[in-house]
Amino acid sequence: MTPAGTPLSPAPLHGEARRRTAAMEAWMYQAARSRQAAVDEWTHQGVALLTAGIVWDAVRVPHNVLAPDLGRDADPDTLRRRLAELGLSGSVFCDPYRPFLYFLVPPGTDRRWPRDIAAGVECLGGTRPYIHHVGVPRLDRLAPPGLYWLTLPHDTGWHAAPQHLEQVLRARVAEAAKQDGAPGGPLTSPPPVTAPSTP
Repeated sequence: MTPAGTPLSPAPLHGEARRRTAAMEAWMYQAARSRQAAVDEWTHQGVALLTAGIVWDAVRVPHNVLAPDLGRDADPDTLRRRLAELGLSGSVFCDPYRPFLYFLVPPGTDRRWPRDIAAGVECLGGTRPYIHHVGVPRLDRLAPPGLYWLTLPHDTGWHAAPQHLEQVLRARVAEAAKQDGAPGGPLTSPPPVTAPSTP
């Protein structure tokens, strides 16, 4: 793997793999200001700046919402296992530096997406007056360094299901709150210290 920002040469593809990659690229190009701009950015940076709200919106989710122990150092296999355990599919990529996961959901989801799920959870779309641009990794980037795909488009469906994603996130937040409030939980406050009474 070359350092982030170094031009990468994609491995040659054949047959069905070539057709699938071409279909995924064509889907992504619809969100680019131009096909050539996306090609240049993917070639030289590994990430292209694409416009949300055209063929997808992106739900941004901090790692620790999916599990409290998931941080910046969570490896791709661990994250993929966690997605599978939670029954989450569709197109998903990771920004390990923040760290966030991005779930690509149908365009227009931002108009209905609730804003009260958890800190850092946000749906980035194209509903005016806000139009979001999202850095999206090249389709052959499946591991760090830099942004990478956990689940490629076309593997388990082009879009993640937004209603199911919302249900899973709310369940995870509720579970974390329950654990935090339990005796000995990570956010339980220590008992107050009182001065000893004088005789």
